[in-house]
Amino acid sequence: MQPDIGFLLKVIQEHLDRHANQLFKPVDLTSSQFRVLKFVRSRGQEPTTQKDIEDHLQVTHPTVTGIVKRLEQKGFVRCEFGGRDRRMKYVYLTEKEAQLFEEMERSRIQMEHFIAGGMEEEEIAQLRALLIKVLENVRV
Repeated sequence: MQPDIGFLLKVIQEHLDRHANQLFKPVDLTSSQFRVLKFVRSRGQEPTTQKDIEDHLQVTHPTVTGIVKRLEQKGFVRCEFGGRDRRMKYVYLTEKEAQLFEEMERSRIQMEHFIAGGMEEEEIAQLRALLIKVLENVRV
């Protein structure tokens, strides 16, 4: 009997999170915290709100609030409330994040190699395309 696709995806994600947490441990980050930093960095100079992070990562407000709070405590981000709309909380990267970015990026690349171990470039492209299709199918 073949295992369910959903079950396989869940188990894969658990293993990936565990491995990523080990990779990012030397820079005092979790995989979730890294994903937030990566997203904020990807936006360049565009201001990023906690709501932007929630929407991109498809997680709840309390989840993002906790992650951002811990990143702020660790000195990776600073937060400011919006001018007229005090409900908007903006997240900015700090110098500490900038100093560790290359190390974090090396860890991310190492993780990609771990995931795609033994695959040819064409297989990796196919996997990426199939995962994008799955994401589109389940996105609500």
